[in-house]
Amino acid sequence: MAFDKDNFIPDSGANTNAPRINRYKESATLAAMKAANYFNSAVTGSSGGGYGLRENDIILVSGSDGVSFLSMTIDASDNATVEYANDFA
Repeated sequence: MAFDKDNFIPDSGANTNAPRINRYKESATLAAMKAANYFNSAVTGSSGGGYGLRENDIILVSGSDGVSFLSMTIDASDNATVEYANDFA
């Protein structure tokens, strides 16, 4: 499945450089959501959709096979990659 912006909820939007927490839920597996570039459309940047995802943000994801906290890294081209994951399957 592809990223669905309607399932992405930024929970903390304070004007700070601290990592923010976001939520995302869909019927995809955790492995699919942890794939490189899955969350590119959520990145705030020139190629992203502007949904607020930034470097070091955390996404609490709920998939068809469990729940995970994902720590994100964003490269210079606005590509989102999971840096760390903590699964609760």
